[in-house]
Amino acid sequence: MLISAVDIGKALLNTIMGMGTVFVVLIFISWIIGMFRYLNKPQKQEIKREPEPVVDNAVAQIEEAEELVDDSELVAVITAAIAAYEGASGASNSGFHVRSIKRARR
Repeated sequence: MLISAVDIGKALLNTIMGMGTVFVVLIFISWIIGMFRYLNKPQKQEIKREPEPVVDNAVAQIEEAEELVDDSELVAVITAAIAAYEGASGASNSGFHVRSIKRARR
């Protein structure tokens, strides 16, 4: 079986046509994907902000006072949790006292 020059030419032409078709389709797909950025482009809208209400100094002081309220229940819960963790039978027998609780920075 001899392969003639005509058969090799047809095979080469088929290869070039197939690869060319693949590259053209890939370029077209790439172009379509590139156009997606324009498809859903957000429109610039002016955001109207309402002026912030002026907070009275008395209201701010009340809020600060609420934050400084004695948290004796919280202290009792924390003390009981520490005592349970340490295995003490009661908070009075545990040998430690909670003197202050400070909030951690987030």
